Amino acid sequence: MGKPAKVALLIETATTWGSGLIEGIADYTHDTEDWRLFLGPWGKYDRLALPKDWDGDGVIARVTHPELAEQIIESKIPAVNVSWYRFGGATIPRCTCDEASIAELAVKYFLDLGFRDFAYCASALRPDYIDRVGEIFVEMLSDKGRSCHRFTPQDDPNILPVSEDFDRLTLWLRKLPKPIGLLAFDSIQARYVTEACHLNGIEVPHDVAVLGGEHDLLSCTVSLPQLSSIDHSPYQVGVAAAKLLARLMEGESPPPEPTLLPATRIITRQSTDTVALQDEMLAACVRFIKTHCHERIQVTDILREVSISRRALEKGFRKHLSRSPAAEIRRARVEKAVTLLCDTDWPMPRIAAACGFERPELLTRALRRELNITPSECRRRHRM
Repeated sequence: MGKPAKVALLIETATTWGSGLIEGIADYTHDTEDWRLFLGPWGKYDRLALPKDWDGDGVIARVTHPELAEQIIESKIPAVNVSWYRFGGATIPRCTCDEASIAELAVKYFLDLGFRDFAYCASALRPDYIDRVGEIFVEMLSDKGRSCHRFTPQDDPNILPVSEDFDRLTLWLRKLPKPIGLLAFDSIQARYVTEACHLNGIEVPHDVAVLGGEHDLLSCTVSLPQLSSIDHSPYQVGVAAAKLLARLMEGESPPPEPTLLPATRIITRQSTDTVALQDEMLAACVRFIKTHCHERIQVTDILREVSISRRALEKGFRKHLSRSPAAEIRRARVEKAVTLLCDTDWPMPRIAAACGFERPELLTRALRRELNITPSECRRRHRM
């Protein structure tokens, strides 16, 4: 039996993304490989590097600057880049979350909530980084005939409420049309947005619904109100990166294209808990569905609760949400089911009952129809 392979993990430990990656790598290693993992307590903006004269067998790293890429290439050690940065080109294959899937989830989410105005708040400018999430978000909205207001910070990533750039952000937020759906590059940037709104009497989510483009548990829960955010599947990326490194260490050539895993879901909290429909009757209908979807309601129950005709209800939903009231009930139930599958260990019968399904197999059918996924696949893909 040979010696365990020595693998360096140059990944920050101070974020949900980094810790999720490391957990996925570690679980794969414990189940499949004989690796010794080397890592340290690093922050998101630390400038990581291999130890001098390190003689390991493999590297999984966020390659965020050219010096690290050059160091890895010169060492001739098999490596995988889990960053959005392209340093290392084809020599260091990338395995990370697909930026397009993040933008696509955000666009669909805001449209489903009924928003007609949209904004994007980028992260602080970083050398050699192209914000593809923002570019794709704006492009997808444009394809749907929607424009998007944009803000790009000029300072370092640690914007504070006393800085000049925070004043720029505040002025921009004041001028935005309301209500508006706002995607921020990540949860750190989203928290600056909610803080600026709070200090200036802008209501979140009713004036500005704020969505963090990358889930970070601490930033999301520290924010007031707590932030909704997009799950980048760090655990699954970690597993995939470890599998790729294992093949490279066995002598396989780097793949010609990056391995891109989709963002899997939006974790909804208070910062987007709103319905952005100008028609108050329709908004009341959507709120009723959201509140009562677990009670096996039908369209007739909506009509008893809200003084609106069936024709006006159907017509309004199709015009503003591009779906029928019945489809909105199904969507709300499936959304609730995904949350319970991901965030609890409840058995299927309990989850089905909590989401308005008479039997577990009806929930399974709904997940297949709406998301093309089974309950077990949903749990596996969305593991935090």
